[in-house]
Amino acid sequence: MDLSNYIEILACTKQGWFFKKDNTPERLNALIKIAEIGKPGTIFNLIPFLKDNYKDIQIATCNTIVELFKKIETRKGYYDTLKYCNISTADVGNYQTVFQGEQLNTILSIATLNCNGYVREKAIKELVKTHNQKAIPFILFRLSDWVKPVRDSALEGIRKFKKPEFINALVDNLAVVEWIQKVQRIDLSSVHSEIMKFVLVDNRDYVLEHFKTFTDRTRILIAKQISFSKIVDSADMRLLLKDNHFLIRNLALNHFDKLTETEVDSLLKDKSAKVRIQTLYKLKGQSNFADIILPFLFDNSASIRELAQYRLKNEQLDFARLYNENLMAKRDIIGSLAGLGETNGKQFVENIHPYLNDQNIKIRKAAFLTLRKLDSKEAYNFALLNLDSEFIGLRNLVIEYLSKSATPEVLNKARATYSSGRLYLKEPMLKLFSKIGGWPVIGDIIVGTIDEDEKIRRLSLAYLQRWKKRSVKYFIQPKDGELERANKILNHALNIHDEKKYYSENPLTELNFYLR
Repeated sequence: MDLSNYIEILACTKQGWFFKKDNTPERLNALIKIAEIGKPGTIFNLIPFLKDNYKDIQIATCNTIVELFKKIETRKGYYDTLKYCNISTADVGNYQTVFQGEQLNTILSIATLNCNGYVREKAIKELVKTHNQKAIPFILFRLSDWVKPVRDSALEGIRKFKKPEFINALVDNLAVVEWIQKVQRIDLSSVHSEIMKFVLVDNRDYVLEHFKTFTDRTRILIAKQISFSKIVDSADMRLLLKDNHFLIRNLALNHFDKLTETEVDSLLKDKSAKVRIQTLYKLKGQSNFADIILPFLFDNSASIRELAQYRLKNEQLDFARLYNENLMAKRDIIGSLAGLGETNGKQFVENIHPYLNDQNIKIRKAAFLTLRKLDSKEAYNFALLNLDSEFIGLRNLVIEYLSKSATPEVLNKARATYSSGRLYLKEPMLKLFSKIGGWPVIGDIIVGTIDEDEKIRRLSLAYLQRWKKRSVKYFIQPKDGELERANKILNHALNIHDEKKYYSENPLTELNFYLR
């Protein structure tokens, strides 16, 4: 049964023709099913059953609503799903006599999003009384309400949560505080400042002590407030520099004058390229900047190498030779390989070859990318050899490369790889066929639709639909044998689909039109 059937069962309070009997067990079971397969929009249909004559149905309905409510993932999702729920101010008052805990908090939270301002105002006041920290975001939402009494109730309510026991919940909702400040209909800067002051000034010690336990988003918001404040001490700087998130470490650069030489060196070696390059920009005015940036010619980041090459272009340096010397010494291999390709070091191409078989797959990929720039023939040979590589990253690079130079040799290798029966290679070969497109591969995509593996069949059908859409742009006539091969495969696949009944209707029946 589908969702609508279960809702019909829920609405049917009695069953039978003459001697009707209670239908509560079936209704309770329907609610269980609705909780499993329902979507947040189903809450609209369930709200009336919160006033059912049977308390068991009321409680079960509320539990189902709680589960569906958890499926909403965005602020917009709350409004779009819940604003038209049939809830009155009297209902808001009555909910407290039936529900409690998470049930009550969820229902009141839903009511705060109602299209009726009186309902929202009443719900906010009752939600505050729950003293439940999960109420905080929904009270915060209403600080930007278009109805003044609702805003006033929300402001009064959120102030009651400005207590030490709710500090974690307030910190977790700093993103909401940031969001409501952007609302244009009312100036919320004072409210924003008030909440931020409570969190970051009044409870500063607590926040800093537990800083590592907060989410990335919350830590970034707090770190921005710290970084933008007028007074930043050494403890604040250590907090920023030691954080795991690169955006927070990068904020330390806003107070570059407070950094020690050791801390600057640490930022120059940071694992984030964004932090490294921003640190270099801070140092570019120094007289010895050429010496500072020289090692960054070999950085793994293309942006940093580009900056280094630009700043050192007048230093009479042979960049390609420097990159080659590093490769020979096996230093900064990935950056040196990339740099060699960027500086057209074709005379050193032979020194790339040993790295094409390196045990480190990242180095192998970097070597192939450089080879593509310096020696297309060798790059093609390497790509063909590694088309069936077990390493996904390398294989994806190869597929991207060969899809633009799909010779008969490439097609034959791809077909043989697909036919090998190894499931993990079928998907990438289908991906290659789809990227190549045109008449040479339609037969290979059709073959995928009759694969024994259901996932491969679904993928092939998706690629087939893509091929059809692109086919109107194929102005080149098929080469000799391409159309004949495609039709032969199609006829075979049509019979297999008719025999196996993979789908209710044969998905290839209209393909004859494209292959005439």
